[in-house]
Amino acid sequence: MPTSHPTFPTRPTGELAERLRKVRYVITDADGTMFTGAKATVDTAGEPSAELIETLVELTKAGVGVIPCTGRNRAMIQEDARVLGFPGWIAEMGGVLCTRQSSNPEWHYFTGTMPYDEASGKTPHDVICETGVIDEVLARWPGHLETYHDNGIGFEYREVTVALRGDAPEDDIQDMLDHSGLPLYLSDNGMVDHISGASELVCDHARPEGIHTYHITPAGVSKGSGILRFIELAGLEPDEVLGAGDSPADCVIADAVGTFLFMCNGLGHERAEEELAARDNILISTKRATDGWVAAMRGLLAAKE
Repeated sequence: MPTSHPTFPTRPTGELAERLRKVRYVITDADGTMFTGAKATVDTAGEPSAELIETLVELTKAGVGVIPCTGRNRAMIQEDARVLGFPGWIAEMGGVLCTRQSSNPEWHYFTGTMPYDEASGKTPHDVICETGVIDEVLARWPGHLETYHDNGIGFEYREVTVALRGDAPEDDIQDMLDHSGLPLYLSDNGMVDHISGASELVCDHARPEGIHTYHITPAGVSKGSGILRFIELAGLEPDEVLGAGDSPADCVIADAVGTFLFMCNGLGHERAEEELAARDNILISTKRATDGWVAAMRGLLAAKE
């Protein structure tokens, strides 16, 4: 799909190069942006490749920290951070923030405008489920909406958000959330290109069409607001951060950072251009997913030479 926004150049020059030289952190969506198939050792085509690993090493040598910002839960992204050397992470669409990844990590819940008592012994996720609204939306659209295990590999425990996937009408889901008694919203986290593991969705699981991943999220919590809070906790300035993502929900990242990389594989989403048009700090990747992310990071490194 065509777009009016410029692509991320191989060798940035002029004002863009000056802007990129300030970047100390890349805060990036994971799946469909940095990772393909939730793997760090393949390219966009799924073929074995060390390009992403090599690029992460080069960024570290250049003094640039990579912070994954994802809808994944803590268990998944914390392990990725440990293995790949990320200095921190943002999980559950901005609901769980780790400003220092270590054997004794520093982390925080972020619930926006949703009331939450840390002394209750409950997680924000528990508080949402206790309203009964999750059971109600699942019962209303059988075969068209379901909760799911992240990436089909067995991690289902979440602390702040509720993960769903399906093709139920978003406005109707949001209307039910508006009557739940809590300030909640439905965040679209992008399209599903395959479904692994058990699923009750009525679709072709090998080539699903029109199936989205969603997160029921406390109002005021998004990747954008989560990143703003992370930047505050980490003592950073927005222009020291390059953001990246591949879905309309990721575009709020652009509001929190100096420059935002949008992956060209996300341009097919029906709301992508509307979200991009509302912002003026957008660069589009020249390639899809991992290949495009790597190419952009090499452009960032070139600007810093």
